[in-house]
Amino acid sequence: MAPTRDDLAAAIGKILFLKLSKEQAQQLLKDAGATPDWEVVRNFTRHALSSISAARSLSTHFAKEVAVLDAVLEPQVFLGGATPCVADLACYIALIPAMLAFTDEYKWALCNASRWFDHMQHLVEGLAPPSALKCDRRVVFNYDIPMPPPKVASLLPLIASPTDMAAAESATAMPTGAPSVGAGPSGDAATAPKADEKAEKANKAEKAEKKEKKEKKEKPAPPPAEEGQSDVSKLDIRVGLIISAERHPEADKLYVEQVDVGEDKPRTVVSGLVPYMPADALTNRRAVLLCNLKPQKMKGIESQAMVLAASDAEHTIVELLSPPAECAIGERIFFDGHPGEPLAPNVINKKKVWEAVQPELGTDAACVAQYKGVPFNTSHGACTVATIALGTIK
Repeated sequence: MAPTRDDLAAAIGKILFLKLSKEQAQQLLKDAGATPDWEVVRNFTRHALSSISAARSLSTHFAKEVAVLDAVLEPQVFLGGATPCVADLACYIALIPAMLAFTDEYKWALCNASRWFDHMQHLVEGLAPPSALKCDRRVVFNYDIPMPPPKVASLLPLIASPTDMAAAESATAMPTGAPSVGAGPSGDAATAPKADEKAEKANKAEKAEKKEKKEKKEKPAPPPAEEGQSDVSKLDIRVGLIISAERHPEADKLYVEQVDVGEDKPRTVVSGLVPYMPADALTNRRAVLLCNLKPQKMKGIESQAMVLAASDAEHTIVELLSPPAECAIGERIFFDGHPGEPLAPNVINKKKVWEAVQPELGTDAACVAQYKGVPFNTSHGACTVATIALGTIK
């Protein structure tokens, strides 16, 4: 049975990581026009993933929702019908990391959506989108589809690896305006890459992986604390994206989360948030994390970072710190007047830096997160909480 309009709106919302109102769903399905309002599109894509690694980790999520788009696109060119709507632009931008992460099998199983995406990336190029939307990353398609094509149900979850990432990033290096591998003017499938080209790409990916390992091995130790450096500047506090949250199998009050903090793969984080919020409130939302504490096991599972949250005086209400939506995943939080690079986890642990900083953290009357009256700052403004004023942070 073909998806309904409500099915399409629900899938679009999950691709954009937004809970859409009826009015927003209607706005998304309006004609985008010859000169799109990019500010409207930017607003709808403010929570979209930008990390290929995170998209790879959520491959089954994207495959499920793109399958709805695939069914809608079978009889029509765009989600809006004969002409692009706002959802065509927003979903295209939000799906760039996923399409870069998808293997040929994923693209073949979602062939209608792949055809639409390839058309969109050429169309959007001529509409001059703002650079902040990162529409210059190009996806290559292999239209030599096996018959019968793979089924969505047969797709296996994708797992990120340095080799995979190098190959995916290599695909993004195609210069703007270069044709992708696809159907020519006559509609015939283009010739697949030659064996020597494949070998060359594999060789480049292998070299990139070796170079990455070498750089990690030779990476110098974090610098010692600067003379007079404040404790808060020694902490590595970053913007992160909670990809998933599940109950700890051995502890009733703990969640086990997978969090993207701008690295090659997500970190595992264990937090005691079960009494305060459901897993759905954590999943696919941005947060603020302390990333240079020494990892420790919590009921058998190693926690590799700490999610920062505010609580009221009675500790009956707990809310996660929220960075501005425009912040890049992995961006480091800074405090005006407190310069300095973060120190190694063993130093932070030995010097009990977190223990010294934590009592000085809290929210002000406007619910802004602060250290000794100085806001948790990002390139797009301060971090806040929803309702807790004059609360504590830990």
